[in-house]
Amino acid sequence: MFNPFPILVRLERPPSRLWARLAACSLLASGSAWGQVTPPGNAGENTALNPSLQTCAGECHQDMLTQKVMHGPVLEDCAKCHVEDNKEDHTFFLLTTPEELCIKCHSIAPKSHGHEPVLNNDCMACHDAHGSKFPSVLVADPKGDLCAQCHDPKNMDGKFVHGPVVVGACVVCHEAHTSDEPALLRKPERETCLECHGEVDRTGEEGWHTHGALEQGCTGCHDPHASDHKFQLEATAPDLCLSCHEDTLHDQLTNAKIVHGALTQEGGCTDCHEAHGSTLPMLQKGSEVEACLRCHSQELKTATGETLTDMGALLANNPNHHGPIREGQCTVCHQPHAGDRFRLLEKDYPPAFYAPFKIDTFALCFTCHIPELVLEENGRGLTNFRQGDQNLHWLHVNQEKGRTCRACHEVHASQRAAHVREAVPFGDSGWMLEINFDVNAGGGSCTPGCHKTKTYRRGDTIEPPKPRSVLGIPEGPSAGGE
Repeated sequence: MFNPFPILVRLERPPSRLWARLAACSLLASGSAWGQVTPPGNAGENTALNPSLQTCAGECHQDMLTQKVMHGPVLEDCAKCHVEDNKEDHTFFLLTTPEELCIKCHSIAPKSHGHEPVLNNDCMACHDAHGSKFPSVLVADPKGDLCAQCHDPKNMDGKFVHGPVVVGACVVCHEAHTSDEPALLRKPERETCLECHGEVDRTGEEGWHTHGALEQGCTGCHDPHASDHKFQLEATAPDLCLSCHEDTLHDQLTNAKIVHGALTQEGGCTDCHEAHGSTLPMLQKGSEVEACLRCHSQELKTATGETLTDMGALLANNPNHHGPIREGQCTVCHQPHAGDRFRLLEKDYPPAFYAPFKIDTFALCFTCHIPELVLEENGRGLTNFRQGDQNLHWLHVNQEKGRTCRACHEVHASQRAAHVREAVPFGDSGWMLEINFDVNAGGGSCTPGCHKTKTYRRGDTIEPPKPRSVLGIPEGPSAGGE
């Protein structure tokens, strides 16, 4: 039984480097005491041959010398292998048993694993004793039917076939006779694969994280011969990935109310993670922001039909970014794989404009922000959003019909400081309720759709913070307040 090992491409024709390796392997296979020999001319022209050979070949066995590749002894002396038993009956016997006869000239190093014909001393299963039109006096085409005589070719079928399998170059990876490796591999599995696919492994380089599966070998993920999946994978992601990552992800993906759409698309896990290795933690393909924006730089539809904002455009057009985005950490707020909260949030956060105040309802915000912002009526020393000492965050949020954070703040990016919105969606209709917020050195004012113009004065003078930027976006003018 073959032990699988991969080359991760589908080939219609072999690359030039494969032909070079195949040629080298053919020479190795024929390097023995009596190797393959090309006959010296046509059968009738071998006048310099040993007399016994002339007798055999000239009188009865002329066809023995017509093959393209000849066994060495055939051109030397039939008596190397045959002894006449009865001259009158013209019968012959072998000098010794077939299994002993071959090893008189051909030595095969004993190793841990042997090819079944070798173990059974059945050299004739693969080689013709006299001549053949194929290299190494093989009985069939090594690029075609030779190995398929014993090894079911159905195991090599699939939409995506390993390059050496396409051209019948089994000896690129397998020894023909014996090996110290399972499946008669020429080298340990990982080394065998990396001879052609060395670019996927940079183990040992500073800062490089190698996928644990690759450290163990390639066949945990790839079929070495053929598969119906791209890159000869054993299965598609996420099923393939979950065969190892079951403990951490299987239950989550199975039981969660919401599964990240990226996992259900073609490519699955590999949309965000490198399959072999990365310079980033968790085998990320790029920073979290870069990885997320590969999909979220366009409007997307959720499974329930909701439209997700084009986050790439939002961040590009609004220079004041939320802290986690400035730090490149989307997963501070969002689950990357699956979860039970809307928008795959890590912790509770109210999805509506209004919500009865409970400290646990705003657990997500209090991952970073101090809860005193909404618990303390006196806001001096806590916030610049106050009327004298009165904490206006507390006033808006800490009540039965409290305004949630989203009522005034854009959670990803804004033109204004403190992520103050220009407008906020209100109600099921999605009507954009304008905030009309203005800031000045001593306070600010707003004229939203929910009340008439209100002005606040802190009673001191504090310069409002300037907006910050990420992703190389220039900083804009200060336009907000806290």
